[in-house]
Amino acid sequence: MNGLILAAGRGSRLLPVSATRPKHAVPVAGVPIIARAVAALRQAGVERIGVVVSPASEQDLRDATQHLGPVHFIQQREALGTGHAVLAAREFLADRPTLLYLGDNLFQDSLLPLRTALEDGADAVVGVKRVPNPQAYGVAVVEHGRLLRVVEKPLHPESDLAACGVFAFHPDLLDDVAALLPSTRGELEFPQAIMALVARGGTVRAVEFGGFWSDAGAPADLLVANTYFLGQLTGRVEGRVLSSDLRGLVVVEPGASVQDSDLTGPLWIGPHASIRGSTLGPNVSVGAHARIHGATVTDSLIDDFARILHPERPLTRAIVGRHATVTAPGVGDLHLVIGDRSIAQQ
Repeated sequence: MNGLILAAGRGSRLLPVSATRPKHAVPVAGVPIIARAVAALRQAGVERIGVVVSPASEQDLRDATQHLGPVHFIQQREALGTGHAVLAAREFLADRPTLLYLGDNLFQDSLLPLRTALEDGADAVVGVKRVPNPQAYGVAVVEHGRLLRVVEKPLHPESDLAACGVFAFHPDLLDDVAALLPSTRGELEFPQAIMALVARGGTVRAVEFGGFWSDAGAPADLLVANTYFLGQLTGRVEGRVLSSDLRGLVVVEPGASVQDSDLTGPLWIGPHASIRGSTLGPNVSVGAHARIHGATVTDSLIDDFARILHPERPLTRAIVGRHATVTAPGVGDLHLVIGDRSIAQQ
């Protein structure tokens, strides 16, 4: 079986975090989103994995997956939709069934039931999840485990099942993808190929996930996912910790240094990070080589090489990107360098 991850999207909802790298390379609890996708496919028994990327995103995603075994990269030169991305990989997919993974999704549950349902005779399979706000998603209408239709962001949802970005299908579905016409957004939408299969009487099974799921497409979603995956870690201290108090699930990676600080888990401190005179946690991840001195940080994602140096107020629900600096204001006027779609809030 093939595994195919679609990771060519621009990630505009995650700006400015995604301004200088693809959203799929952003870490969640210290692990890039794309790496979690590859791991999920491997755990479902899929060894042959392709990733559809844009020309601009390919190197970042190669770097993020370099220690995960063989991964094939396929360029989608124009962002013309999920169906177009699948067609870009048609030669790679060849004549094998495929487990398709929209790359910004994160799951607690195994994807193996989708593969099993396909092997047990379904023409295609879609993953679904009950959500409290189905109008924000593509809503799956399911009867006795069989998909009847998917309605995109309806005002009056027929069910509370969201289609959550994973599919399994046989190679003949690629003909339906190739026959798609552009949607009102001007894109080829892969779910419409699933609907074409349903319309001609094909059996499309719905596999319901019971565990955590997030599409991590916006900053708030990213923080929710970060909190969840921090809670799945096993506490360990491999760095240097001096004159500090640790409570709960705390991970201090090799090369990290913690001194005169108060740490409350779940909390992950990456390799070679420096923590001095600070209060961290709960629900905080600190990237490699980051420096946090004289700060209080909760419910936040601090990325690699970021610096948080003696801010006057605590940081909560913050996302601080790579090489970004947060510090106390100096004497006189407030000096800011703020990029597109950034937020500065007092």
